[in-house]
Amino acid sequence: MRRPRTRSRPASPGGSRRGRTPTRRQTAAAAEEEEERRWPAVPKPFQVDPELVSLNKFHATYASAGEVAMFAMLPGLTSAGNQSAVFDEVLRATALASSSLQMQQPGLMVRAKQHYRRAVMKIGAALQNPETAQDDSVVVALLTLGIYEALVPDLTPKRITSHCRGSLVLLRYRAERGVASSLDNGLLTFLVHLGILETFIGLDGRSSVLPVVKNAPWARHCTVEPLLERAMDFKEMICHALLSIEARRSSVPHILRTGLDVIRDLEAAANYSITSPGPRKTGVDGQGLNSFNGLLSRKSYASEAIVRGLYPTVRLHVLEYILGLSMALGELTREELSMLAGLPHGLSALEQVCEQVRVVFGFDGREPASRQLGIGFSTWCMFWPMLAVLKSGFADKDTRLWVMDKCATVSRASGFGMAMYQMGWFEQKPCKAGATG
Repeated sequence: MRRPRTRSRPASPGGSRRGRTPTRRQTAAAAEEEEERRWPAVPKPFQVDPELVSLNKFHATYASAGEVAMFAMLPGLTSAGNQSAVFDEVLRATALASSSLQMQQPGLMVRAKQHYRRAVMKIGAALQNPETAQDDSVVVALLTLGIYEALVPDLTPKRITSHCRGSLVLLRYRAERGVASSLDNGLLTFLVHLGILETFIGLDGRSSVLPVVKNAPWARHCTVEPLLERAMDFKEMICHALLSIEARRSSVPHILRTGLDVIRDLEAAANYSITSPGPRKTGVDGQGLNSFNGLLSRKSYASEAIVRGLYPTVRLHVLEYILGLSMALGELTREELSMLAGLPHGLSALEQVCEQVRVVFGFDGREPASRQLGIGFSTWCMFWPMLAVLKSGFADKDTRLWVMDKCATVSRASGFGMAMYQMGWFEQKPCKAGATG
């Protein structure tokens, strides 16, 4: 029987047929292949609770700032042994909604709305019980729902307003029963800031935060910073003048002088932290400090950067009120023209606000100041200045496109802001006397 021929293998490029013996390189490659067969190419993903991730992210985004009493309390209210069932539902709803928008995960929003429905039911039950209604976590939970409504656009304006009013009622209830604490002062400061915000960007009349706080006997200790109150009173003065130009023509020089004084003092407040009685005499416990109504401490680079953006924003509004009045007057007298010559240039006032937007969020190429406070808290503070630039008559097309892009950028990063803007929550309304309360 004839044996079949065996074909000889071609010699390896590097040598003789002795190449049949595995080389060291071939042995190593075979070992690697065996290792790959034993272990899967793609490792199994870690199983992480999305709610835990969202809570940690929310704390880093908002609560780590420690600048606002409401945010500063969040870690304590969620610590071991001090968990509130009411606040836990609210916090989970808000944290999941924030993470859903930040990470573009619609599934998290479904879970957020489930927690929200349970939170509303638990808050309602807690308010029916006199004991639980006085608990710190309930009043903080009610205000935290306002953040949720700012993140989720469904019926935002109506619900945010109702949560603010409900919080005022609850704070009054606590004060009348003698259980108010420093927390209540911090929450009132937070609400007053919302009242100031609604006065300057077209929300006046939709809520009654400032009139309630200013007129309520139980809230007399929570006053509006005198400089900011002067700015709001000036807006009211302008509104009265615009309603009857001819009747108030004789008072125009006084109005202009008042506005120029407010503009000058707002610029000083942005640049210097001490307002009275002098640079060498700081008030007790921070009194006499330009801290934007006590909202920020000005103790860090980040909070200082935000304050330097908020005061110039009010200054920009006041400047525009004066120019609006001058346009309504038509032909100006020599005295009025002379006074208007002392106004700062509108473009420089606008650029001052834009510069602080760059500094806070790092749009100037440097490290963002917001890194110290959390992007959510910084966006919450600085969305107003960005809107002021967007709506300013001094802003050209390129500036508006720039600031709209920045609004969208920080809103994507924080989950806050654009939903309210798209619903028209910041639409300016016609000037009406009595709007500021």
